[in-house]
Amino acid sequence: MKAYGLKGTLDKVKSATGPAQHLACAVCGLIMAGMFVGHVNTTLVCFWGGLSLAVILATVWMPREFLKYTLLADFFLSTVVLFQYLMKPDPTVITPVYHIMTASGMQQAARPSHSMHMSMIDQYAHVAALLWLALWSLYLANLVQRQILEHKRFLHDI
Repeated sequence: MKAYGLKGTLDKVKSATGPAQHLACAVCGLIMAGMFVGHVNTTLVCFWGGLSLAVILATVWMPREFLKYTLLADFFLSTVVLFQYLMKPDPTVITPVYHIMTASGMQQAARPSHSMHMSMIDQYAHVAALLWLALWSLYLANLVQRQILEHKRFLHDI
């Protein structure tokens, strides 16, 4: 199956067909990649965001077969990010220490920290978001595979 091109993709998005879901999944992947900066390896997050951009490009300009493999790679990378997020130890709070000069000499003064800790709800929300994205990309890859097979079937029926 050939690529839709920019005009064809816009028509498909307006009618809310498959490419609209592919683009929505890719944009969600970019947003989630931003959510996980600092929580997992930065290089991995960059690859993940780049793969989401590749899904956008594959949706518009690449054949369906390439889109299917890009979505499968996105599923794989989403699960890798999920497992790295789950295996990473909880961050420890480092309180800033200030040195001040007093009448009796230099002393340390610890000020209260205003850091925000991630609650369990935040962690569950991150895990749920990653699971949703991974399953969504797997579903879309399956959908593209079925479209490819249906297209081949119609070519042979003619």
